[in-house]
Amino acid sequence: MAETAKAIYQAFTLPGEWILSLIGRFAPQAEEIMRVEHGAIIVPFVLSLLVWTLIIVVGLMISRLCRNFAWQFAAICRTLIWRVKMAAGSLKTRLIWKWRALFPPKSGDGDMVSREEFDNVDIAVLRTLFKQGPDSTVSAAQLGKTLGLRPAQVQHRLDNLVQHHMLQSAVGSTDGRDIYRLTDSGVTFLTMMQRQARVTAGVSPASASGSG
Repeated sequence: MAETAKAIYQAFTLPGEWILSLIGRFAPQAEEIMRVEHGAIIVPFVLSLLVWTLIIVVGLMISRLCRNFAWQFAAICRTLIWRVKMAAGSLKTRLIWKWRALFPPKSGDGDMVSREEFDNVDIAVLRTLFKQGPDSTVSAAQLGKTLGLRPAQVQHRLDNLVQHHMLQSAVGSTDGRDIYRLTDSGVTFLTMMQRQARVTAGVSPASASGSG
């Protein structure tokens, strides 16, 4: 037992003995003064205690830095994955609508498809953001006031539009709620709807006169 305690003490005071040896090289008299009487035991112990304390503090600081770096790296990875998914979904939607523009369905099936995906309130939400201009943002509470609906009802519409990549959640909040902006897919969707409306408005009178 005594030998074990002695080995532990020697291991603990190893940094202090090393510091004293360095002092002895450059200032032998100072080392002799430190080792007078009980100094040979106390001084190495105190120096070692300071060294081990410093090592623990530095180790904790390094551990904290590594942990913060790991969190930031994970957050960056999640953000990149989210952006890639949003970009892929937006590209997919834009390609679908360009395909429909090049090869429009017969007998008004295109309008039926849009009505199946989005109702009048969804279209009103998209148009409200479109009228506000590019990069404009709005919350469910603000849309509720504009459309005369409860925020909970508008939030359901917003979630549906986000799921279809028409909107995306923006950084920041208004009145404690998430805010949203139009995606490129949303702009493309509204643009295609306007084009289809103009085409329909231009064809209908001609059809009517032809039938007469």
